[in-house]
Amino acid sequence: MALLVTPVTNYAISVDRSQEELRALPLASATPNAARLPTSDVNQQLDRVLTAPEYAWRNPSKAEAPPGWLEQFQDWLKAGMRSFSHALSRLGRAIGRWLSSLQPQGPGLSLGGNGDGMVLLAQVLSWITIAGAVAVLTLILLKVLSRKLAVTPPKAPVLAPTLDLESEETTADQLPEDEWLRLARQKAAEGDLRQALRALFLATLSLLGAQGLILIRKSKSNFDYERELKRKLSFAPGLDEIFSTDRKLFERCWYGAHPVTVIEFEQSDSLYQRLKNVCLRRNDQG
Repeated sequence: MALLVTPVTNYAISVDRSQEELRALPLASATPNAARLPTSDVNQQLDRVLTAPEYAWRNPSKAEAPPGWLEQFQDWLKAGMRSFSHALSRLGRAIGRWLSSLQPQGPGLSLGGNGDGMVLLAQVLSWITIAGAVAVLTLILLKVLSRKLAVTPPKAPVLAPTLDLESEETTADQLPEDEWLRLARQKAAEGDLRQALRALFLATLSLLGAQGLILIRKSKSNFDYERELKRKLSFAPGLDEIFSTDRKLFERCWYGAHPVTVIEFEQSDSLYQRLKNVCLRRNDQG
């Protein structure tokens, strides 16, 4: 027993001595007062470190960006679907209660298992109602769109092409009769009676071509048109004489040295009116 106790006692004594020695040693971690930084400087250094980019995740205002428009739209859509689902459920329950109230119930009778069937039937009816409403709205929308498509915008007025009245390449079939007349009036108002006379004579040829009395070709001369009219005297008697007078007046002023005055223009206009009246009478008789 003495041998066993002795080592334990020596060990305890050595431990006690080690603790006393440690307490006697100076603290190595103690910082001299002269080497310590002021508290304000320490706080500033901490602020600079914490506000560095690598620590930005600690700041919720910088780490969490505001949701984009797509996320906002998704949230709005989810909220709308939830509201629609709740409204549909309420409608189904209301229809179920209404259907239940229509069934006669005895004093000891209850719906029991039929309650779920009523709710299911109410949901089916609500879906049918919604589908019918969607179908009606779709038909109305299609009808409105078809009306808008059917209304065609007004056609823009077709502008007459710019023609050179001095050119022999210009033929009477390049414009309708009324356009040649408009051009003749325009040139006369501008004081260019020579070109006004040419436009008026082209209106005469255009009228005869529209009536089927002559066939307008670039290779034909004015005298060729006169001979063509004479071959159709049975269809329009007297028309060749009016045209012959107008042709001679035009060629004397256009190809000759005869000046074009208001008198020549009015004479040609009068011959055109006579020729048109003959054509109108021929159409009435036909």
